[in-house]
Amino acid sequence: MPRVRTAKTLATRIDLQYFTRLHGFRRWRLVLSIIVPLLAVGWLLGEKASGNRAIYSSGPVSSAHAVFGQNCNLCHVRGASFSAAVGDKACLACHNAPIHNAQQAFTPACSSCHLEHKGKFKMAATTDAACGQCHASLHVKEGELKFDPHVSDFDNKHPQFLPLRHGQYDPGTINLNHHAHLQPTLRGPNGPVQMQCSDCHRPVGVNQPWPYSVAAVPAASQQPAVVSAAETQQPRKRFTETGAGPYMARLKYVNQCAACHILQFDPLISQPAPHDKPEIVRAFIVEKIKQLVKENPGLVHKPITAGYGDQIEAARNFLRPARDYLVLPKAPTTPANWAEQRTEIAERLLWRKDCKVCHSQTTGESDKLPTSVKAVIPARWLLHAEFDHPAHRMMTCESCHSRILESRQTAEVNLPGIETCRRCHKEAGAMQAAAEGRCYECHSYHDWRKEQPLKGKFDLNALRAGN
Repeated sequence: MPRVRTAKTLATRIDLQYFTRLHGFRRWRLVLSIIVPLLAVGWLLGEKASGNRAIYSSGPVSSAHAVFGQNCNLCHVRGASFSAAVGDKACLACHNAPIHNAQQAFTPACSSCHLEHKGKFKMAATTDAACGQCHASLHVKEGELKFDPHVSDFDNKHPQFLPLRHGQYDPGTINLNHHAHLQPTLRGPNGPVQMQCSDCHRPVGVNQPWPYSVAAVPAASQQPAVVSAAETQQPRKRFTETGAGPYMARLKYVNQCAACHILQFDPLISQPAPHDKPEIVRAFIVEKIKQLVKENPGLVHKPITAGYGDQIEAARNFLRPARDYLVLPKAPTTPANWAEQRTEIAERLLWRKDCKVCHSQTTGESDKLPTSVKAVIPARWLLHAEFDHPAHRMMTCESCHSRILESRQTAEVNLPGIETCRRCHKEAGAMQAAAEGRCYECHSYHDWRKEQPLKGKFDLNALRAGN
């Protein structure tokens, strides 16, 4: 007959006091549960006694703050509560951060955008979420909203660049045909040339001579000029690297044009007219022709157009003057009359032919000065964003400015569109084997051009107190 085992019978085999008796594993577990907390407490007390506060940090500070990274009290100011959060007042002790926009409806705390204790990186490299807390649904205190109210990332939710929206055109008033200037048989000062973009366009701060800056017979007023950066060309980012500036230098006749487009007004006078205000140009021409007659009195017995012809065209790159610009005046009778009528021909050639090649709406007769539309060439196109040309130096200019070879009108905007930039710039940046595409790459919350100087508040001992 089989043996019957009940649950009660089986339960008598279990030692109910097993947990009160120690064996190897339980003994070591008990010992470690006592020793480890004691060691931890002892280590904390030791670090506190030595003055080291790194043990309380959630991570290393940024490289800019590393010098006082052990002196937590400089930023973590304890208030009424136990917590010692970093408030804006602590940041403003060293940074006079200009306001973002006078109409901003919400001002984020410094620490909500600039995250510390995340490693030795630039704190200006803010996350898109920091920008999106306002720009994903943008509002203003009052007035009309001038920006797209829903921008949250560059990859998908970013509008086309402003100069390329709604049929915008180049406001420049200088007539320039890029297509003509990039032809391989263009006439240069010493024969045919193939111009490059860098012959006229280069970043501010590149101290190299301009290849077409010096005229064949330069006037004193036409020496190459050093053009400083305009206020609108100054970088808005505080951490822009030193070296060549991010924006292109302003175009100037004396730097880019003088060697090919010589303002020679008289074939018997080698010195060209200055590229200046009409009244200065007139005074220069009158003086030079008077001097010519004084030094060569026999000229008054020759035709008033003596010397004009093909030879004057060989030294200049302007459109060939038509015959009606050399209309013969009345026969000269005195040196003064000869000089006056010679001046009239020279001015007619300059005002009504040469100047019109580049300057719009130039008018004027022989007895009055011309009036021209003021020369306007935009120094900066993306006023609300940053772009650094030297950072893109590995690329050809045509890679981004793809329409420049066929551009014949000044009004054509030859900037690359947002789709061109998206080919390289991605929000995830290096994680997608791409260039950085977060908001901070092109935009800065603070306009550091308006930063005000601050007087330091800490001496060296206070700054290095924890070190």
